[in-house]
Amino acid sequence: MFRFLTSILIVSFLFVCKAENSQKQSEDLSDLRSRSASAPMPSADEQPMQEAEKKLAGKAGEREEATPEDQIKTFATPKIGNLKIGRLLEYKVDLNFQTKDFIAARKFLLELSGKYGFVQSESLQNWGGDTEPSMTAIIHVKSSDLYQVLMELEKIGTLTSENIQVEDHTENYTLEQIHSRREKIRVARRTELGARSTPKNAAEIEELLGQSEDSADSAEFEKWKILDRVTWAKISIHMYGPKKPKAVEVPSFGDAFIDLASLGLKLILSLIYIIPLALIAAGIFYLIKYVKNRLK
Repeated sequence: MFRFLTSILIVSFLFVCKAENSQKQSEDLSDLRSRSASAPMPSADEQPMQEAEKKLAGKAGEREEATPEDQIKTFATPKIGNLKIGRLLEYKVDLNFQTKDFIAARKFLLELSGKYGFVQSESLQNWGGDTEPSMTAIIHVKSSDLYQVLMELEKIGTLTSENIQVEDHTENYTLEQIHSRREKIRVARRTELGARSTPKNAAEIEELLGQSEDSADSAEFEKWKILDRVTWAKISIHMYGPKKPKAVEVPSFGDAFIDLASLGLKLILSLIYIIPLALIAAGIFYLIKYVKNRLK
């Protein structure tokens, strides 16, 4: 009997709780409907703006999510870019290689320079001589392709030495930008002043205007030179080898006979000079001896 009463109490308690929950849900639903009915509906002009704001917010979220990945890709990329790290860098590379096949290495170097840039100078030494051949070349390649070029240059031979120098031109370029902007403003001011000047001051203003234009052109030219040095990396390459094997030196026997004949002729020529002098000396000696014998 006790169990029966307990089960009835539990069922009645669950029924009461369910009724209260349904009443709360109905109240919330009625409040929500009343709010939606009292809220003003967006006009036809506001709807596109809201959609555009949602799209922009979505794009901004995508950019924020993609920013760390882009940063990782920027620093993990194998290419050396100047704008990726926000600096204007000039690269100068010095490399020394020892090759096993000099002709093939030279051909590969010329093909590589034609693929990624151009050859500034080339110097070849000891080609066909007794010592090992060597070559010095200066090539220019795009700074963005420098990493790839250095990887491919390993095919030339064994790298014996490497020196990479980097010069930062960011400050100089910014300074030239300021100079150029300032000179352009000065040209505009002097042009406006020249339009309002009297004929007496026209020559002086024209001279000042020419100076400003020359300064502006000089600043633009300096900017171009900086960008040109930054765009093209300079690579100096010196390669040598292989060492030629030592060979047996065979003397020229024909030269030995020629030298012997020359020596004999020189001896004969010497005798031609010596014999008359010897005869004269002998005659003087016997004449002195004869005179001494007569005096006794």
